[in-house]
Amino acid sequence: MNEFKLHDGSLYWPKTMSFFPTYPSLRERAMTQVAIVGGGMTGAICAATLAEADIPAVLVEEKRVACASTAANTGLIQYSSDIMLSELADRIGEKDAVAFYAHSYKAVNDLSLLAAAIPQDGGYRARASLYCASETGDATKLRREYEMLRRHGFAADWGSPAGVGPGFKARYPEALVTHGDAELNPVRFAHGLIAQAARSGVRVFEHTSVTSMRRRGDWFVLTCDGGEILAHTVVRATGYLPGVDGAAGSEPLLRRTFALATRPDSVPSEWRPDLMMWETARPYFYFRTTPDGRIIAGGLDEAMRDSADGGWTLQARTDKLLAELGALFPGRSFEAEYAWSGAFGESPDDLPFIGEHPEMPGLFHALGYGGNGTVYAMLAASMLVARLRGEIHPLAGLLRPRQVANQGAKDKPAIRKA
Repeated sequence: MNEFKLHDGSLYWPKTMSFFPTYPSLRERAMTQVAIVGGGMTGAICAATLAEADIPAVLVEEKRVACASTAANTGLIQYSSDIMLSELADRIGEKDAVAFYAHSYKAVNDLSLLAAAIPQDGGYRARASLYCASETGDATKLRREYEMLRRHGFAADWGSPAGVGPGFKARYPEALVTHGDAELNPVRFAHGLIAQAARSGVRVFEHTSVTSMRRRGDWFVLTCDGGEILAHTVVRATGYLPGVDGAAGSEPLLRRTFALATRPDSVPSEWRPDLMMWETARPYFYFRTTPDGRIIAGGLDEAMRDSADGGWTLQARTDKLLAELGALFPGRSFEAEYAWSGAFGESPDDLPFIGEHPEMPGLFHALGYGGNGTVYAMLAASMLVARLRGEIHPLAGLLRPRQVANQGAKDKPAIRKA
């Protein structure tokens, strides 16, 4: 796979940090029960969850923690997947689809518990999501989604609520609202989790690359730049890039998405800040707000390109995102103070890869492909703890690393929330 940038442009979230904790490089032999490879959002959530469970762990990051894809995350935390519950039910059966959605819903609540346990404010706020029919023909499938959600006990309301503005309702006359979602500041949240895990005994090492991995009896031996790690379990939390001995068929379809942050105090008075918005179009437009009155908007996903474009594409996509906002709030003018693009991956079957390598017990994959990466990271952490305790998680069979047919996948529409 060709090397590419995980993000480009000017990032907003790192600017919200006044101090960045630092960690040493590994220069010794470390022995532990669990080695986490990757210090982004997934590694942070796994480290914090293992610390709470009193399971010894070491986390290693090739560069700086929470500085890669995590810094380009837009922080929308939704239990609704990139594929609707009703469409997933058509594909894998209603029972499995509902179980996946139910555990995703639980994962959002589990994230709230992690947020409450860290001293610093990670920006976690409970929110509802306004899911809008982009075209008249989408209203039927959105109505079907609403009915299935309600039938299985998910809190949802039909129609746009009061307080979104007449221009918005004119653009999206059909919509549903789901409850139980959230938003967060991904950089502050990930740093807070890692710092808390470190205080609880997790050993954290930055600027530490894993150059090789082998089995030695019951141990994995990870050779690093300046030392080595011996662990009974290795967690691959490397996001969308090739990591330690990837599972067959688990490489993602690589995309890039675009996002912006407006200037402070630019949220229209007619918009309810406790709502996040997305739509049925693929790729979809979405937005959320921040405590200082910014709008974080994103979308316009496309396939990754190898060649640089000199910034023209980012500027063009930023202008389109601003135009989308302007169309929703007639008479309002928005300006982007920050604008960026970020790489992400999709699995061909729209589900994350979580679980043990099929041919290497003890190598645990925590790969949250798609737009719900933070939710899937929490799912992975829960499934990891269950496995270490000798339990079988209800989603273990559904999400295990698997060979997926890629036929036609290159023409699949790009989708992204966070």
